[in-house]
Amino acid sequence: MLFDWITLGIFAVCVIVCAVIIWRKLPALASIRIDAIPKHQQAAQKQALLDKRLQTKLGNFEARIVRGVEMVFGQAFKFFKNLILRLKRMESEYRRKVITQQALDNPDVLRAKIVATLNQAQTALNQGDLAQAEQFFVDVVSMDAKNLDAYIGMADIAIAKKDYGNAREALNYVLKVQKDSEAAYLRLGRIATDEGKLTEAEADFLTTVSLNATTASAHFELAGIEEKLGNLEKAEKAFGEAIKLEPANPKYLDGLLQFAIRQKNKTLAKKSLAKLSKANPENQKLAELSKEIENLG
Repeated sequence: MLFDWITLGIFAVCVIVCAVIIWRKLPALASIRIDAIPKHQQAAQKQALLDKRLQTKLGNFEARIVRGVEMVFGQAFKFFKNLILRLKRMESEYRRKVITQQALDNPDVLRAKIVATLNQAQTALNQGDLAQAEQFFVDVVSMDAKNLDAYIGMADIAIAKKDYGNAREALNYVLKVQKDSEAAYLRLGRIATDEGKLTEAEADFLTTVSLNATTASAHFELAGIEEKLGNLEKAEKAFGEAIKLEPANPKYLDGLLQFAIRQKNKTLAKKSLAKLSKANPENQKLAELSKEIENLG
């Protein structure tokens, strides 16, 4: 019994001594960096290399999965896209046959439907609903394959989308059927203007006004082209023609006024300002324009 207590006491003293030694050495042990030991550095590098190789394999595996999924879904998408196009063609063909039969049965009803659909198309176009307008114009073509108004409308849609290739294609078809289509030349002039082809635009607008001298917008757009080409007398004349046709049009009056200011033509500017003030008295820039004209000298 006594021996047991002596042994236990000696064990307790040893534990206390060891604890004191460890406590004193703990800061030194804590400062040791295992990753600085060459053996551990090699192990860490090996593990990092294995991790990198694993990530690469996983990445390649993931990429193969993605490519596989894209291929499967891509083929499915292509299938459904072709199916939809096929159904649309079938629908168009069916509609064409129905319309053809209606034309044989009652031509007057068909003509009335064409006019109504053209009006719907133009309304949708004016409202900016290009998809709906395009569908209406296509419907008109399905009723009358040579309806030039429908092709002009589709050209307007293409121009709005800046799809000038398709716009030109539609307009060239119109000119093939009707060589003196002022509407086609007017739009070709606008396309050439947007593309910076000023000489081509000038020719198209000149053709437009030669076919129909009462189209004010053609004269106005021609005026802008003539000014850019440096033909100032022609530009002033074209502005004048546009205003002669629509004397109260604020856009045309302002265009001539701005032209006069750019050319420092004070007399023409004052006359234009007087007409603009009468046509659009609520214009908040009138006072500012008046000061600008007085400063022309």
